[in-house]
Amino acid sequence: MALWLAHKIGCAPSNRNAVMEPSRQDVPEVVVSKTTSSDLEHDSEDDLVWVPSGSASPQVAARRMYKASTAKFDTGFRADLPAEDSEEESDASPIGSASLRATKSSEACHRVQTSQVSVPMPRVQVKIHGFWRDVAVKEAQEIGEHLARGEARFHLSARGRDYCIDFSHVGRAIQQNMATGKTRRLRILAAGSNDPWESQQPLWNQPCPREQWRLGPQSLRGDAPQNSLRHLKNSWHAQVCFRDFEEREREYCREWASFYHAYSHAALIYEVQAAIASVLFGFNAQKAPLPRLLMHDFYDIPNAGMLIHRFNSDFAESKRDHHAAFRKVALSTMCSFTAKGPELCLAKVFTSGYSCKDVPFRGVLENLLQSCGVPRERLVSLADAIVALAERHGLDTSQFGGKACGSGKAGHALQIFIRRSLVDRLSYAAKPYGYVDEDRMPLSAWLNGDNPNTHGQARVIAHPEHFMQAGHVRMFVASADPTFHRKRGD
Repeated sequence: MALWLAHKIGCAPSNRNAVMEPSRQDVPEVVVSKTTSSDLEHDSEDDLVWVPSGSASPQVAARRMYKASTAKFDTGFRADLPAEDSEEESDASPIGSASLRATKSSEACHRVQTSQVSVPMPRVQVKIHGFWRDVAVKEAQEIGEHLARGEARFHLSARGRDYCIDFSHVGRAIQQNMATGKTRRLRILAAGSNDPWESQQPLWNQPCPREQWRLGPQSLRGDAPQNSLRHLKNSWHAQVCFRDFEEREREYCREWASFYHAYSHAALIYEVQAAIASVLFGFNAQKAPLPRLLMHDFYDIPNAGMLIHRFNSDFAESKRDHHAAFRKVALSTMCSFTAKGPELCLAKVFTSGYSCKDVPFRGVLENLLQSCGVPRERLVSLADAIVALAERHGLDTSQFGGKACGSGKAGHALQIFIRRSLVDRLSYAAKPYGYVDEDRMPLSAWLNGDNPNTHGQARVIAHPEHFMQAGHVRMFVASADPTFHRKRGD
């Protein structure tokens, strides 16, 4: 379906910006690419990184990376967030020791002076003992000058040590001590970028993976009752799917919190977005669909904190979580596969699915295609062809002008794992209709503890910048129709 759809749409490298950045022509094109090198420990082999498109050489990539990071907006040139490092205390970094002293003042002094104006300088950071620290101003400026000249690999002397700085593998930049061979990860943050999750996160404030392993699967914590699973008794396939949910939670519980999103009619939209992302950006669509694709929808609401602010100021008195701006960025989720409410019991709705009735699904599909560069005169015919293809594969297309699912099992459940350090950036504890559940806030602390999750919702920011990076978010899908579930990855 992915290749067919790409051919029909006419997807080509020149269309990438239309999908990811349709309203900002001044921002360089970007494409998500899988990394192939695994020269550093603890980096997931399937992690995705943001790289400049059209990079025929490391020099071109380096120059574009640095130029892009000086743009007004954060354009996404940031290394993937890997698993925590387990580096030893030895070999102080040039970069590391200086940043320990200069961190608090780095925002104020990371500026390049010109004869006319003071321009914000990109921040160069080094990863030390599991979290990122700013490079000292002098070294950061020197690194920037090399990159601006297109030099991807160069030497740097600082505090009596010689280092090799290597940006030839974009997204896997390193510094290497020439005497000891010790390597550390480097990254560049765009000028003015100060996202909460980019700030320093001391290890003692992070949950202990060993303790999380001891607590076990999130859905079973706090002696959570399992009686909701009785709704699966008549379906062996559904029982297997939920058993897979549990096994994955057990596997991922050290560093990941889990969320569950039930849906039905939206499946076609999610699959189309996954197909486009697979062809253009290397997204692994075989494991799961992609609930959101268009980056420009997230400019005003990039994180959970801003979503809460907008909800309280705008949405609470106007459609609440049914507001169009809310729906464009957020998913309604539960925090356990044994969840019984409020509003939704995941096991009970798994077969039939869960969907809002006031969504113009056909219009959403056509708007998506138009955002991908499909000419207006081709929208209807291409949408019809997609609906017909989805019907042949067993999806319910009744809300798109097609037929209902032949098996009558139109339900799907998306299992979403979010790295624990990103939980509060991408989600918040919610009551029905999107109101904040203060009793479970911050949500990260609640999910890190031995608390039952059979009652309570969450809202998740489905930002494609994170959802297409396996080091940030990982997803798996279960479909109630056994045939579609089995053949989906084909």
